[in-house]
Amino acid sequence: MARPKHRVNADVCADCGALEPGWASINRAILLCDDCCGIHRSLGRHVSHIKSLHKSVWNMHLLNMVHTLNDNGANSIWEHSLLDPSNSKISRRKPQAKDPLHPVKADFIKAKHQHLAFILRPSKEECCTEEELSRQLHSSVRTSNLETSLRLLAQGANPNYFYKEKGTTPLHVAARAGQALQVELLIANGANPSIVDLNGQMAADTAKMAGHIDLSERIIECTYEVADRLTYHICSRKPSHRGNEHLIISDLTSNLDKNELAVAEEGKNRLQMLPNHLLEELAMDVYDEVDRRETEAIWFSTAFLPEKCTVPFLPVNPQLSSTRNQGRQKLARFTPKEFTTLIVDLLVEANRRYMFANNAPQNLAVSMLRKEQLGKHGSQVSDEEPLYDSVASDDDYAALTCADNNSSDISNQLKVNNEEALTPMAKGLPSMVEVLKKQLTLSESTVRDLREQIYILQSTVEQLGQENSELKQMLQMKGSSDGNVNGHVGHEEQELESVHDIKCTSSVRGNQRPASMYETREGLRKPASWSTTICQTKRDAETLSRNNTQSLWECGAPNLPPNEEVTKRTEQVTKRIQELWMAMQDPSQREAFVPCAEGIRVAVAELTAIFPQNPIEENIRSALRQLNGNTGRLQAECSGLQRCTSDAEHMDRCLQQEIKVKSLELYYYHHKV
Repeated sequence: MARPKHRVNADVCADCGALEPGWASINRAILLCDDCCGIHRSLGRHVSHIKSLHKSVWNMHLLNMVHTLNDNGANSIWEHSLLDPSNSKISRRKPQAKDPLHPVKADFIKAKHQHLAFILRPSKEECCTEEELSRQLHSSVRTSNLETSLRLLAQGANPNYFYKEKGTTPLHVAARAGQALQVELLIANGANPSIVDLNGQMAADTAKMAGHIDLSERIIECTYEVADRLTYHICSRKPSHRGNEHLIISDLTSNLDKNELAVAEEGKNRLQMLPNHLLEELAMDVYDEVDRRETEAIWFSTAFLPEKCTVPFLPVNPQLSSTRNQGRQKLARFTPKEFTTLIVDLLVEANRRYMFANNAPQNLAVSMLRKEQLGKHGSQVSDEEPLYDSVASDDDYAALTCADNNSSDISNQLKVNNEEALTPMAKGLPSMVEVLKKQLTLSESTVRDLREQIYILQSTVEQLGQENSELKQMLQMKGSSDGNVNGHVGHEEQELESVHDIKCTSSVRGNQRPASMYETREGLRKPASWSTTICQTKRDAETLSRNNTQSLWECGAPNLPPNEEVTKRTEQVTKRIQELWMAMQDPSQREAFVPCAEGIRVAVAELTAIFPQNPIEENIRSALRQLNGNTGRLQAECSGLQRCTSDAEHMDRCLQQEIKVKSLELYYYHHKV
């Protein structure tokens, strides 16, 4: 770090042409006179980040980036339309040094830098989206052409764009190529140095692996820019990141007396109640206030008429909420001692969280202390949360996290509970270990309970598997004796589920659609062709009419359900068949076929469930098998009809024939039961 020397060649103000400008806009990469600098400061750091050329402390790479772009025509990027002779729509005249500050210079600067009225806009034919501009920036930063990168950033390229195919951001590309000035330009315009690439490496790691050690150390400094700036504001010293020293707490507390230390201890305990993102936002706002106070002090010591363009508080950032803007402005009301105490509390709390999360995969301190760049790439967390409002709105920092006077008793009770829950975290490492031990014991108890549940589920699965095996053996024996299993001729084997399985697994599956008697767990089997299905159905109907001529209730078998229950369940099946019949009258209602068939399957399952699992009488078993078998085939064929989209006339003919066969067949068998 060094203070810049006076340049030999004569520079001019980029906005009015005045000689010997003493200020620089870092993100605009231009030099400014005192008058124009005052307007820039009133716009806010999110528009133009102002720094004194002669009084501020600069990093040489950053200063070199600003001078390089300024000498190579960076201002022409912001005044492209004014310099284009073919553009007749722009008739505005650029102000001169002798013109009045208000309104001539002020209006021009607002139009130029706040509204970006004069930059080069892509034509309608080019149609450059933000992603296309960002990809061009991704390619440009590997070269030394800073003007192209600045133009793309001005047009809306995202400095944090993640190129999915390549797994990197523009900052990683510039770091690998060793382009130190491109790195400074990207970070000055919002690039986050703590973002990792596809391999989990930050830009500093990429630069180090490429052999650019100095550049890697510079990126690490930018990562801790907030903490370094706050520390330097208090004790005029920065930590040595090369020695893995990121915070110097001892020097901070040495600047406070005993009373201030007691207040700081109380404030530290209150800051521990804040979530990470709110603490990060508070640190960003304090960083902006430090920059405003230091720049204001230089302004009063160097400006010719300092009262003309003073900035007494942080300007409004329209991209933040009104609540946060009010809190940012009230930071100016802190006295120097109060503001110093606030900074110490922030850094102490940051150090505590850094030590606590030092071994975590994503370092908490890196995330919180990274250099903040406001704008469209800022925090995505809601700004309206009451915790932040209470921090930013209090006149006294001692009441940092107190609730509003209008807060309810419930809110106060929740705050007390949160403080009690986090009290062990504020008492030191031993108490923290006790909390972790309790959490570990609770986790072990939960693991034991889960193992017991797994053992019970495994036993249930084994029992169900055994029952299914027995049922398959019975069906195979029956098929070998008469060559007809559940209405299917031949030796085709299909995975079946008994009614007992349906009842046992329905509670386990939850919202999963239960498999039918003729549906595999992978889904409905592919239905056969129309002609084969219809012929098979006719043969099934003829076989059933010959074999099942006696009603089940004429057998007088014991343990059979009462007549009233069977009648009730049968009426439900009839109702579901009628619903399917009505849906099939209109082929345009094809999407209702599967739900109706599913309703029939459920009604048939409820009907068969009231009978004994393995009835002694052969005629009862045969009728139940035929009823479930026809239900499953009807469900499969309805699924095929719903998916059929070709040859509408052929489909309609098959549909009508299938309606007559299947519906009458199912109606016959459920009434037979």
